[in-house]
Amino acid sequence: MDTLRELRKMKQIKKKLKLLPINLRKKAIREARNAAGMQQQQRQQKVRKTAKRKKNSSAHIQNEFERAEHKAMLAATSQELQQILANCEELADVPFDCTPAELWGKIATAEGRATTTIYVHRDGLSTLKIVLHQRSPTIAQLKKAIASISLAQHKRRQRNERRALAEDTADQPEVEMVAAATGNETMRRSSCELVNSALRNGHEHRALVSWRFLWRCFALFNVDTNQPIDDNADNGRAKLTALGIENGSNLKFVHRVKYFGRRRQT
Repeated sequence: MDTLRELRKMKQIKKKLKLLPINLRKKAIREARNAAGMQQQQRQQKVRKTAKRKKNSSAHIQNEFERAEHKAMLAATSQELQQILANCEELADVPFDCTPAELWGKIATAEGRATTTIYVHRDGLSTLKIVLHQRSPTIAQLKKAIASISLAQHKRRQRNERRALAEDTADQPEVEMVAAATGNETMRRSSCELVNSALRNGHEHRALVSWRFLWRCFALFNVDTNQPIDDNADNGRAKLTALGIENGSNLKFVHRVKYFGRRRQT
C-alpha cells in the first residue's frame, strides 16, 4: 500500500511540474534534489555519531580496565619490593620508592667513594640531605637532585598522612564524612610543598608545583658564606667548588628577585 501511495504521489508531482513554466520547473526539481541530499547527509551524520559514541564508550571501558590493571601491578610491585628491602639488612634503610639520586648516593657511600653531601634547608619543611656521587658535581646536577628528592619526600609524607588519616577515621564514619565534605586541613596543607610550607603567616599560599617556575622565582643561598649562588654561571654548568659550595655546605632557598633582580620570561 505504501508503495502505491508513493507512486501516485510521484505521478501527481510530475503532472504539476509539467504544468509549470520551464524556469519554475527546474527550480522545483533543484530544491527537491537539495532537500533529499540534506536529508541523506543528516542520516549519515547520525549514523557516524552513533558509531563514534559506541567506539568511544568501548575505548573508555578498555582504558579504565588497563588503568586499573596498571595500578594493581604497581601496588603489587611496591609491596614485593618493600618485603625484599625489609628482609635484607644492608638495604633496610633504603625506601622502596628511592630516587636514582638517592640510590647512587647510598651506593657511593657504601663503597667508600668520595661524595659531596649538601644540606638544603626549607622554611617550615624538613631539611633535604643531598648526596652527590659525581667526582666534580655541577650546579645543574645539584638542582636536578634537589627536585627529584624533594618530590619523593613530598609523596612519602602525603602517603604517610593518608595512611594515618585512614587509620584514625576507620572506626569513625561521622568524622570521615565531615572531612570529605569540608576537606581535611592536613591533606590540604601538604599539597605540593617543595620549597617551603604553604602555610605561612597564618594562612595558605598558592601551591608551587613546577620546578621550572620555582627556579625562576627562587635561588640557592649559601648559609656558610652568606652569599647567593648564581646558578646561571657557565650556562648553568658551573662546578660547585667554583661557586663556593663544599662538602657539608648548608644552603637555603631565597627569592631570586632580591639578589639578582627581575628577569624577563623567555
